[in-house]
Amino acid sequence: MRPRPGTSSWRTALAAVAVSRLLWLGVFIAVLAIDFPATPLLTGLRDHLVSWDAISYMSIASHGYPAHLDYRDAFLPGFPLVVRALMLLTRDDVTATWLVNAAAETIALWYLARLVLGERDQAAATFSVWLLALAPTALFLIAPFSESTFVASAAASLYYARAGQSGKAIAAAALACAFRLTGVALIPALAVEQLRRTGWRPRPSMLLVLLAALPLALYGLYMQIHIGDALALLHADRLPSFGLRPTPPWTGFAATWHIMVTATNGETRSIFAREVAFGLLGLLLCAGMWMSSRIPRSMALYCTIAWLMTASLPFWRSQPRYILALFPAVLLVSDLAQRFPRARPAMLGASAVLMCAGTWIFAQGRWLG
Repeated sequence: MRPRPGTSSWRTALAAVAVSRLLWLGVFIAVLAIDFPATPLLTGLRDHLVSWDAISYMSIASHGYPAHLDYRDAFLPGFPLVVRALMLLTRDDVTATWLVNAAAETIALWYLARLVLGERDQAAATFSVWLLALAPTALFLIAPFSESTFVASAAASLYYARAGQSGKAIAAAALACAFRLTGVALIPALAVEQLRRTGWRPRPSMLLVLLAALPLALYGLYMQIHIGDALALLHADRLPSFGLRPTPPWTGFAATWHIMVTATNGETRSIFAREVAFGLLGLLLCAGMWMSSRIPRSMALYCTIAWLMTASLPFWRSQPRYILALFPAVLLVSDLAQRFPRARPAMLGASAVLMCAGTWIFAQGRWLG
């Protein structure tokens, strides 16, 4: 008897999560042994897992938001709230984030498998799951960042939208908006799916997709009460810590490219080279999705808006991490790899090597994205 598709998807997701975390653990242990030999293993794992934006997420989960406008206001409360809830059981913030992301990534990969299976075959679904789990920057699905929870809810939203379950799709999109502002990109994608099912005839009920933005409105209300600034989310991005404002993507690219080619420090060149590489990769993936007649327009639209939201800044920042939000692009990669089935294991192997390299950079405390 063949296993049910849902059971098979769970097995694939669990296996991919287990392998990715074993690779992560092996790299972290190696870095600690080589670069920080005097640091106890468990202490080193905890300290080096919580870096960069993860520090802000952990601070919010443990202590809440400051009583004045602060750069941490740019981080939405969804992920810290989930971590805070689990801390009631674990009594430890790092353990809570690790468990939250392990569960969230498993759910994300299951929904991704179901999403791809609805468009392609089992082989494509399995390949797509492993491709995301072993992505070059999949470290951010493990460390205390909101990527796992966001991808889980966004993948669920697109899956339910394609299945014609608009209520569940909107609810999942609302969760995505609670985790990352990029969740807003799901709203037009869900609208396209509803239009497709009504023969491209607009109906008043389609306005319900706007409910997905409710968590953002509630966060604004909370900030108005908390510090008297309903737009703290946007104002925090403009503080010196970030210095971000809406800018044409070509302007951001030009600034990032200029820094890369004029930098005299090798580490700086490496950082901005990754920003340029992953930013351009995201653009190519979006363009490829529009060019392919096999990719649903809703997914191409979601990825394009998500890319524009992260690339339309004064300079490109965190592109290696943000590209994980373009997870529907695995359909495009799977289609390209289908022409050369034997190349799929090689692609996954190469991606796993890059993931280990990215994990090594992060474990050393250097900027990855």
